[in-house]
Amino acid sequence: MNIYLAGDSIVQNYTEEEFIAGWGQFLPRFFKSDVNVFNYAKGGRSSRLFINEGRFEEIDRHIQAGDYLFIEFCHNDDASKDYKSMFNRIVELGTPDDDGTFPVIPGVKVSKDYIPPEYIEALNNDNSITDKQAVLNSVLAINQSYPYDTYYPYSKDASMGSYKWFIKQFIDMARKHDAIPVLVTAPARTFFNADGTIMDAPGCHGGNNFSYIRAMRQIGEETGTPVLDLFSYSVNLFEKIGHDNIHRYTSIKKGINKGKWPDDFLKELAKPETVSENTHFNKDGAMLITKGLVELIRESKNHQLCELQSSLLHNVV
Repeated sequence: MNIYLAGDSIVQNYTEEEFIAGWGQFLPRFFKSDVNVFNYAKGGRSSRLFINEGRFEEIDRHIQAGDYLFIEFCHNDDASKDYKSMFNRIVELGTPDDDGTFPVIPGVKVSKDYIPPEYIEALNNDNSITDKQAVLNSVLAINQSYPYDTYYPYSKDASMGSYKWFIKQFIDMARKHDAIPVLVTAPARTFFNADGTIMDAPGCHGGNNFSYIRAMRQIGEETGTPVLDLFSYSVNLFEKIGHDNIHRYTSIKKGINKGKWPDDFLKELAKPETVSENTHFNKDGAMLITKGLVELIRESKNHQLCELQSSLLHNVV
């Protein structure tokens, strides 16, 4: 049996020396030796960018009947973040109906010469940028780097593709091969409110009651796809660890050489010049997240995960 992983920096593999880790690199430790894990996740990728760059097609070429495809996208899809720096990643949810259900709006492919008008408008209104043509040329260079003649662009109103539609492409691709798709909600970001709860705000999975997490759960229910709610698991975990101790499990922004795992990282973290971050994990944090994911697999009542459950090892340290 093979397990394929599609996702972002929270999932991807890192080297042993790096002060950052993804849950995908630890997942093989929890399965029997006849289970292969192929990790296609890459930092900075959203569901849309993953498709545009050809990573989706790579999985499509290799996945077979009986395999599993784990799908975790959220951090880079989140359109509540800065538009100008994330325009090639973010994916809008679209306007929900009165029941809070987000739409499934089909993606539309365009020529690689196309630049979203929202981006041009934002650029023209930014007085801090003097050479606007150079910026536009860099945007076109990104478009040209895609391996296809057309690509899926950003659209502010989701009219050229909504988040749930892009997630559904992964579900449909797996099922086309009689493989089993599994949705994984992204772990929470470690921003805390004063009362010790995880913050619900723009940039944190969309804010608005964690809108991207809600959308992922919805598309799972609508398509009959198993959802492993790693987000809810992580919220409970992080709130138990608490604001004052969470830095023991997160990666860093500055203060430690990112290319080297320090011999005594707790001592390094105690230095005033060291600043931990709120999205990525170090090895200890990524292992906690992986153990949580495995626990969710083990406890699931969804019959589609029976093969996965029977392939899990016991008593992994």
